[in-house]
Amino acid sequence: MDCFDGIKNLDNNSVALVITSPPYVEQRKKYYNSIPEIDYPMWTVSWMRLLKNKLKENASVCINIRPHIKNGQISNYVAKTVDVLREDGWIECEELIWYKPDSPPMGSIKRPRRAWESIKWFSLTNKPFCNPKANGSISNRIGFEQSKFEESNNGYVHRGQNQAKSGIARCTDVIVCGTSKVEKGYNHPAMFPPEVPEYLIKMLSKEEDLILDPFIGSGTTGRVAEKLNRKWIGFEINEEYMIKD
Repeated sequence: MDCFDGIKNLDNNSVALVITSPPYVEQRKKYYNSIPEIDYPMWTVSWMRLLKNKLKENASVCINIRPHIKNGQISNYVAKTVDVLREDGWIECEELIWYKPDSPPMGSIKRPRRAWESIKWFSLTNKPFCNPKANGSISNRIGFEQSKFEESNNGYVHRGQNQAKSGIARCTDVIVCGTSKVEKGYNHPAMFPPEVPEYLIKMLSKEEDLILDPFIGSGTTGRVAEKLNRKWIGFEINEEYMIKD
């Protein structure tokens, strides 16, 4: 089903988190229909507008995307898309980075090898649900250590923050996951590894929440959501992408 039809059928105030990687601009024409660069910003606004009544009050939308190089410079369709979404009422909460240490030699041969992609995090509120310790790790250096920051007795560090503590540290804004971890056996040209939606689902939703992927492709987001005890729904116009080889 096309997401423009599918989103309309969702219950209002039902979706806690959207994770998706929409079709990139005219980069994989042989695999699926692409959106022309000039149309991409308003095309994105169109399907995002359909979400507005479907999202819970503190819901988030995470879009995995990165612009290509065109005529020797970075294409600006992603920047334009972010601008028009903000003009349309969306709050850009943060930009996360998916770092791929084993990435293939993608991009222009006259540029450094591309090893990361962007995850744009939007919401309709400036206080979306977020549990940054959900992906955190045990640390004995929580907080600041004043000796590293002080200029004098008054220093830069506020009172009460000069002693490191033990506990779970907040996760970073970088998701480190190699492309070699992509699930095998699916006939899809642009899957992301399960670790990417897992990181976002843990951080931006609770158990039993409904997770949506409007461009679900092979279904990675759904499989991860189910593993993490979340409900999920996704839309995909190419049925063959959902079938294992």
